[in-house]
Amino acid sequence: MPRHTAGALVIALVATACSVEPIEDPGIGAGDLTTTVYAADGSVLTEWHAEQDRVLVTYDELPKHLVDAVVAIEDRRFWVHNGVDVRAVARAAVENLEAGDIVEGGSTITQQYVKNVLLSDDVTFERKAEEVGLALQVEETLSKTEIFERYANTIYVGEGAYGLGAAAKRYFDKTVAQLTVGESALLAAVINSPTSLNPYDHLDAALARREVVLDAMTELGWIDASTAIRAAAEPVTLAPRGAADRMRYPYFTDEVRRSLLDNPALGDTPEDRWDRITGGGLRIFTTLRPDVQEAAETAVESVVATAGPSAALVAIDPRDGHVLAVVGGRDFYATDDPIAQFNLATQGRRQPGSAFKPFALAAALQAGVELDSTWPGGRSATLQTETGPWEVANYEHAFYPGLTLSEATVFSVNVPYAYLVQWIGAQRVVEAARTAGITTELTATPSIVLGAQEVSVFEMASAYATFASGGIRVTPTLVTRVEAADGTVLYDHVPTFTRVFDEAVAAQVTATLTEGVRRGTGQQAKIGRPVAGKTGTTEGNHDAWFVGYTPEISTAVWVGFPEGSRPLEAPNTPYTITGGTWPAQIWSRFAIAALSGIAYHPAEGTASAGLVEVDIDTSTGFLAGPLCPRADVATVRLQPGHVPSIVCPIHNPDGITTHAEGTVPVVESLSMIQAVAVLESAGYDVRLAWALETEYLPGTIIGQFPIAGTALGAGGVVEIVASGPQPGTVAPDVLGRDHADALARLDAAGLVVAEVLIAASGTSAEPSSLRVWAQVPAPGEPVDGKVTIWLSP
Repeated sequence: MPRHTAGALVIALVATACSVEPIEDPGIGAGDLTTTVYAADGSVLTEWHAEQDRVLVTYDELPKHLVDAVVAIEDRRFWVHNGVDVRAVARAAVENLEAGDIVEGGSTITQQYVKNVLLSDDVTFERKAEEVGLALQVEETLSKTEIFERYANTIYVGEGAYGLGAAAKRYFDKTVAQLTVGESALLAAVINSPTSLNPYDHLDAALARREVVLDAMTELGWIDASTAIRAAAEPVTLAPRGAADRMRYPYFTDEVRRSLLDNPALGDTPEDRWDRITGGGLRIFTTLRPDVQEAAETAVESVVATAGPSAALVAIDPRDGHVLAVVGGRDFYATDDPIAQFNLATQGRRQPGSAFKPFALAAALQAGVELDSTWPGGRSATLQTETGPWEVANYEHAFYPGLTLSEATVFSVNVPYAYLVQWIGAQRVVEAARTAGITTELTATPSIVLGAQEVSVFEMASAYATFASGGIRVTPTLVTRVEAADGTVLYDHVPTFTRVFDEAVAAQVTATLTEGVRRGTGQQAKIGRPVAGKTGTTEGNHDAWFVGYTPEISTAVWVGFPEGSRPLEAPNTPYTITGGTWPAQIWSRFAIAALSGIAYHPAEGTASAGLVEVDIDTSTGFLAGPLCPRADVATVRLQPGHVPSIVCPIHNPDGITTHAEGTVPVVESLSMIQAVAVLESAGYDVRLAWALETEYLPGTIIGQFPIAGTALGAGGVVEIVASGPQPGTVAPDVLGRDHADALARLDAAGLVVAEVLIAASGTSAEPSSLRVWAQVPAPGEPVDGKVTIWLSP
């Protein structure tokens, strides 16, 4: 093709362009803008976008080596031409005529910019002419840096990224300012063909193109040879594919998105709000505190095993309603969990058990019931209701005498609360719960007092926050402000404060729940400062809760299996989980970290005028003696007329139920467990020694020092000698025992077990059918820490 022909075509193209009407600054066109979500400390939680992921950057934010890399490979004469590079157009014209089609565009950065924001992708002479004309007009309107900034925000760089800001995030998880020379050259390389040069799919091709970019930068004198060599040698460290779409703290952030879809400030319909959230370039400021969120996740992970049940946690500041942390499940992005993205904290609904009792307590106090009013006790009760007999039993059928309302709350006793709801009416409990912040629809049935209706973890944290704020209800919020891309404030949260309980009622609830943590069912939630809280365990042990608060934070913790049908008992869990175990432990570990450095003031205790504090063996209902199992002993405050008069005869034989205060009791001839219980109940520390080859049964106390009757103050040390052998020094007898029982006994002795299975060839046996028929060492022989057992069906 003669060069004068190509020149004529260039002249014709420019002449056609001159007929294009002038335009104003086209900006970035009609493209979507990526929305950014921020935590309370200003850090980014996530970025939301629709089809176009675009993060706006200014020219000043672009490092020089990134600008140079793009210009060197895309339009090396950008800084000197007037929008159209005639040399490039002529070269392209020759190639197009020789090919018989448009195969080379010769487009400048200015032309690419106007094409991206104003024109279609059609490849025709007319569209090319219009592009040239628009480029010339834009050069008259905007400076070179303004043009490059707009180009940098509109060019497609693959992986759904429009603009260099989004590309830096998607490929390298960096801002443009953090890019190295090598990374900048790689981004510039991809622009030419985002699909065939995508480094995720075609790394070798992308690296070859990067070499071309670096060579061009060196040729133009924008970097020296040594810089180019170092950049070419840089290893490519790509962000995990799709990582830019992963939200930080996703259970919280996803809940933010759900809440915004219900916010009329962002549009008239959910569809309008979605379009604005994903394409409007909003700046969303949330209440999440990353330090508190990290404390929540760490606390959950430290208590609940990966293969065990799930846990959920919500923490709210009672002073302003800000939601500080949300743990809604184990792993939001788990591909092997079909319900991974179901938020157990906000979307899940489970029975709260006795954690619902504080609402009945508040309702009763508002109705004029006194904290020191006494309610019937016992193990169980049958009450008549409108729907027929209602049978209620205490947890594990524990026996309690008649208790005050305060003590019934502290020890989470069901029977008194059953009588309470019968007295005040279930509707009052429903109203108190709704007033406090429970938004789920509730039915006024008596069982509501025991938490038999489902609510969310979020609701419980919010409702308890009402007690923490002295009876003032503060509407919880996850978002404080939403700004449009131009800085216009679309939504600015203003907290609403409503007094819903008398201050005295809230103070009495708080004082009672503080006692529940200090000496009741919530003791594992202690954190070294006053905490008000309540445990909850549902019938069948399917759900376990602890909800507690200080003036600065209200937190609800739930533990259970998402499917709801598996109890929190062995073999599903190592032992039976109640609200006072794992949930309280999670709460404690979380609160210690979340409240670190925050000063506090001692809380007021419950009024106890005229009450007597006594120890009750809840398994028998008698006064606790020194040999009653400590796990069954509760220190309660009773009206004098309700104090039992008999020391528990079940666990305490005659002659050892009492001793003179300040003197060492007799423990010889008792079992080791009995002796330790007696001495510890008397306030003494115990040291244990063993004597071998005695005529007494193993574990019997055969000596003590000081001897019985010796004066010794509390805190003194009493040494006792037990008949041997010492556990773990000789092999226990497990012959004839089933497999599980044998393992449990050997494990309790601290021994390592080797197993040999003897079974007929070709057969298999269930572990439950196996029994021990031989062991080495034999029972009673010295052992060096290991026992071998032979098993057969």
